[in-house]
Amino acid sequence: MKQIVQNYKEGSLKIEDVPEPALKSGGVLVQSYNSLISAGTEKMKVDDSKRSYLGMAKARPDKVKQVMETLKQHGPLTTYRKVMNRLDSLTPLGYSLAGKVIGVAKGVSDFRIGDMVACGGGELANHAEINWVPVNLCCKIPKVSQGVKGDDKGYLPPEQAAFATVGAIAMQGVRQADVKVGESVAVIGLGLVGLLSCFILKAAGCNVMGVDIDPAKVDMALKIGVDVPGAIGDVDVEQMAMSFSDGYGLDAVLITTGTKSNEPIITAGRIARDRATIVDVGINKMDIPWQLYYSKELVLKQSRSYGPGRYDPNYEMNGQDYPIGYVRWTEKRNMLSFLNLMAMGQIDVTPLITHQFNFSKASEAYRLMEGKGGAFYVGIILNYDISEENLRQSRINTIQIKTVKEQGGANIGMIGAGNFARTMLLPYLKRTGVNLSAIATATGISCKDTARKFDFCKCTTDYTELLKDDSINTIMIATRHNLHGKLVIESLKAGKNVYTEKPLCLKEAELNKIVSFYASIPLPSTSRPILMVGFNRRFAPLIKVMKDFFKNRKEPMVMYYRINAGYKEKNDWYQDKDIGGGRIIGEVCHFIDTYQYVTGALPVSVFAQTIKTDNQATTLEDNVIITLQFSDGSTGSIFYLANGDPQFSKEYIEIFCENKVAVMDNFTKLTTMAKGKKRVKKSVLQDKGHKIEMKALIESVKDGTASPISFESIYATTLTSFKIHESIETKQMVEIQMV
Repeated sequence: MKQIVQNYKEGSLKIEDVPEPALKSGGVLVQSYNSLISAGTEKMKVDDSKRSYLGMAKARPDKVKQVMETLKQHGPLTTYRKVMNRLDSLTPLGYSLAGKVIGVAKGVSDFRIGDMVACGGGELANHAEINWVPVNLCCKIPKVSQGVKGDDKGYLPPEQAAFATVGAIAMQGVRQADVKVGESVAVIGLGLVGLLSCFILKAAGCNVMGVDIDPAKVDMALKIGVDVPGAIGDVDVEQMAMSFSDGYGLDAVLITTGTKSNEPIITAGRIARDRATIVDVGINKMDIPWQLYYSKELVLKQSRSYGPGRYDPNYEMNGQDYPIGYVRWTEKRNMLSFLNLMAMGQIDVTPLITHQFNFSKASEAYRLMEGKGGAFYVGIILNYDISEENLRQSRINTIQIKTVKEQGGANIGMIGAGNFARTMLLPYLKRTGVNLSAIATATGISCKDTARKFDFCKCTTDYTELLKDDSINTIMIATRHNLHGKLVIESLKAGKNVYTEKPLCLKEAELNKIVSFYASIPLPSTSRPILMVGFNRRFAPLIKVMKDFFKNRKEPMVMYYRINAGYKEKNDWYQDKDIGGGRIIGEVCHFIDTYQYVTGALPVSVFAQTIKTDNQATTLEDNVIITLQFSDGSTGSIFYLANGDPQFSKEYIEIFCENKVAVMDNFTKLTTMAKGKKRVKKSVLQDKGHKIEMKALIESVKDGTASPISFESIYATTLTSFKIHESIETKQMVEIQMV
């Protein structure tokens, strides 16, 4: 299929051939009929891509701050890779469309194939021929009322339904204003969202005044029925507002502009009546004049995009609706409300459609927004080829990019391509000289982009293509954690070597299945496929030196491992027990494995405690102290903490044994001391072992040797992470008994 993408590094925008998206659970596949270009949001993105790196930094100081924090924690090399990965990526555009359902995931009951729907969501309802959209961001298009022109089946035409998402943004702003019938409301900024806000306010029985710096937009406002439109600079806005409101001032003001100036905030305060409500729907400088707002006791509100549910992954991606008795207007219900207003004839968006382009000519639409055409525009609609023949040609889930290299050695198929895989695995993997045969991801754009950047032979949105490909002998799994166990078992059954990022799996039942299947493979063990988990820290150079420092020891070790993990929001996918598994299963497994490597012993018992807090923003496992006993008598404590200063170093290890001490600080410094002699080994760049890990994996595949990490050790680490949870729940020490 075809999709509009942009690249910040190149400053380019084009239509790219990508595989169709996978039909994931909780959503539907939608064939696009029409999509709406958001002139404000998308123009800002396109303009950003034209800036120099310095210009981008000046425009997004929040992103610069994030980069500096990453630099302090992970060093220059990792930071550079992460930044360049973001810049040199194919980025989707669009978030508001209408089309036909062509695929329904198992368990979805609200939609059927053939339903006409309106869809929303950034990086979901893209300018693409086919999109996967979750159910809470997808609405059935209603039939029109008598006297309203519909399509040939009596439904709201898709080119109008494509306005639903942007309409929901305007709807949420109006709801935040909490206006009543007969009240006087001003809209500052008469772009697409501003004009749609005027439509909704008129439908709600309000008297509407609209102002903008562009006289052409003011003329458009007059055509759609705004009571008093005015061009800033041509009229005295304050005087106009007083006359319009009988001298009282406006009951509410909606600010729908996007500017780095606080002038709209000042203007809104001046034209508002005493104790009025001002709603910021756009992106404006929030430098609020205290005296003005205080003297009138004004209420200033932010409007959060489409409405309640926005930015909540449980609502948007997992389909968990809010009870209507408690949350009347969610983002989906706002979309439906706007669709119904159009279907009843109370809102007619057709005057706002100033331009329509065939999807194949989309570049002309963006040139228009850049001002190269010099024409006035508001609503820009893209029209797609909806013929059966084009749909058939679009429904391709695998694209062959180049001829497959000669077989032999390590032939890699990768499933998943998130930021970690792109920055910490693939750069090192590519240097080993392996054949990167195929990449599989759920979205076509991610799949094609990763194949482009790392020279894969083909890309697909159907991971089973990799399992069926006899030329691929090694599967690498870098998906979200909930898929690891399932993909490991399927890959092993397909006879592939398997590398999966940690954790191995999320449930003990999954672990037992893996153990059972792996044990059923006939000996000798060297004939078994390699199974390796991404416990990279054991490959870190300073950890190896630390282990060697205590070689030939006769006594057990006493170990302390402190991880300044940093805060993660409770709605982060990592914290979700069903998707990320939580921080113990998802990350503490790293440190259990490091202890196993250093001691050369297996854990035999564990005791864990969490802090007691009333802070509802944290989870129990955000701050946990774990004590492990090992089979050689060694003990190790893991202090996993989220309540520290994020600027402080992340990982710190101390080991005491046989009158020796070793201290490792954040993989950049190792201090050892024995017989009064102190030695310090430093590393200019932080090295957590990813490069050596990838090299070790590929050498094992090429040589046909056993996994660099024994299956017994992987099993023990995974089982121990589950037992930590058991210890927290029972408040007792738990023995680790391996099958």
